Amino acid sequence: MLKEKSLKNPPSYTFYTYSVAGIPPEERWKPTGIPDIFFDNLEDARSAVIALREDVAVDPEMEWATTVLEKMETIPLDQAAILALLNHGPGGVVARCEIVETFGPTA
Repeated sequence: MLKEKSLKNPPSYTFYTYSVAGIPPEERWKPTGIPDIFFDNLEDARSAVIALREDVAVDPEMEWATTVLEKMETIPLDQAAILALLNHGPGGVVARCEIVETFGPTA
């Protein structure tokens, strides 16, 4: 087991993810059984959404739901925050979340 290190100023982090547009903010981070996928930079997240939209566009049985790209900032990640993450999922450590881009259906 790792020994706990005391951090006076634990770090916060910025990640990117995507979700179906229209989810109310109070519902966004509730567990749904569908895992969130996170990225450490905007370009990788954008590329993943575009690739997913292209996959959906070629399947006549699927319909693309407008999707938003989100920037998520964590609370300072100390031991209590890690425990919240483990017990409550990503919502336990989200300090701020903002929509940075919206992807509608392809033309």
